[in-house]
Amino acid sequence: MRTSILVLSVALAAPLLTPRTAAACGGFFCVSAPVEQNAERILFELDPTGTEVTATVEIRYAGDADDFAWVVPVSTLPENPELDVAPGSLMTVLETTTARSLIFPPTKCSTPPSPFPGAGDAMSVAMPEAAPGEGVEVDELEQVGPYAPQRITATDADALVTWLNDNGYLITPAMEPTVEEYVALGYDFLGMKLAPDAGVSDIQPIVIRYPGSEPMVPVVLTSVAARPEMPIMTFIAGETRWESSNYTNLDLNDDERLQADPNTGADNYYALTRWLTDDAEGHAFVTEFAGPTDDLSPRNFFFSADDAEVAVAAVEDLFARHSILTRMTARLSGHEMTMDPTFRPSAGGAVSRVLDLGDREAIEVCTNAAPPLSETPCGTTYCGVGAQCATTDQGEGCVCPDGHSARVIRVPGGIQQQALVETMTCLSSEDFLADVLDTPGGPADPCIADPCGTGGRCLAVNGFSTCRCDDGFAAVPNGVGGQTCAAVIETYDPTQILWPTGACDSSCSTVDARGGSAWMLLLGLLAVRRRA
Repeated sequence: MRTSILVLSVALAAPLLTPRTAAACGGFFCVSAPVEQNAERILFELDPTGTEVTATVEIRYAGDADDFAWVVPVSTLPENPELDVAPGSLMTVLETTTARSLIFPPTKCSTPPSPFPGAGDAMSVAMPEAAPGEGVEVDELEQVGPYAPQRITATDADALVTWLNDNGYLITPAMEPTVEEYVALGYDFLGMKLAPDAGVSDIQPIVIRYPGSEPMVPVVLTSVAARPEMPIMTFIAGETRWESSNYTNLDLNDDERLQADPNTGADNYYALTRWLTDDAEGHAFVTEFAGPTDDLSPRNFFFSADDAEVAVAAVEDLFARHSILTRMTARLSGHEMTMDPTFRPSAGGAVSRVLDLGDREAIEVCTNAAPPLSETPCGTTYCGVGAQCATTDQGEGCVCPDGHSARVIRVPGGIQQQALVETMTCLSSEDFLADVLDTPGGPADPCIADPCGTGGRCLAVNGFSTCRCDDGFAAVPNGVGGQTCAAVIETYDPTQILWPTGACDSSCSTVDARGGSAWMLLLGLLAVRRRA
């Protein structure tokens, strides 16, 4: 029996004086300003009998407590579902405990240097709750933690869409076919709001137990809310390793294309995973750990959260209940969320969280050596399918293919440098929210300040600014969370992230990327399979 869970964190806010249509803002839905969902972290526990799934879902929310609303489609939700809450920092403890680490290649002349250490509340008024209509039934459930849960069942998709919209959940026309599919499949829905005595600071991950044997994460409805390259981190605890049954499964542990430089502590891990994910048409999970829970200990790390001790104890209890833990991460943009990932037991072996490059050829670290390979231009900047990285006098940026615009994103600097850094990506200009945002009195135009400058034009996509730069210009981060267009010095194809020696001899040009310059793939390197 397949089971599924979907996070739809929702907030509805309206200006004090002028009513207007709600606008989706990512994981949170509001009207005053879009705020995208930055990540999802979900833990599934599989009962040894194969008949029950326990899902722990992190909920992130910024806004007024009265506006909080959250709904999860579940394949089978009992009339009296077993609900609980988990410590607020549980997912952070779990992610840190399973975080990847790196053993650098050996060095010549000296030992490797030490690795580097690694939207505000909207003005709002509460919206009265609408009663369910014909075809929708709502049962009030017992309060759990800070939540007042409801069990929602529907036989009429149109009635459900109407009820959700009337109660603060934005369901756009593009999302309606997916809602209809869940209703046709007989899914139930768990809705939650904050109890009258609860505040935003009381929000915790929700724990749901329901019948089933194979987890599934419906991401299609999240497409309206997802930021570009949104990480979806999935943990599955049981008695065997797990893998995706309909997405490509990637394992970078023995991938010769993975590069790391002991001179600088830099690596190409995140650029490489994005490139390989695009080669799988956006549908890929990287297995980042799979192995015995006995090998993991959350007490090897320091956690400063108020509930750190409780969260650490909860993770220890999780490890005591299950012998094997699998951690997988996908990175999806909204236009790639066309297929819900499903999971199945895997016959594969353990996957170490340690990426060991210790058997590689030694890297020179003498002071008179050539510049480190990690300083190769565009060595860690991947721009997307059909795009080129470019150097400019304002830093590295992206030249996007026709029909695409560029948007700044934040990704970890590397395995050993987890601090988030700004980089660019090219994305489809498809605007999932155009019919909602383009309304009288709607959110402010994000392009009103003309952030792209004279080298391009600004396009509003899902309520955020993007840049479609002119020939000879590339989109670069502007240092304040956005992007602008800067003149191109040189352009490079995606193989540059593999740190080829003599890279500029074969993969760069001084011609603007859309001016017809030829791309020469380096001999022996894997070519990218293009996708629309």
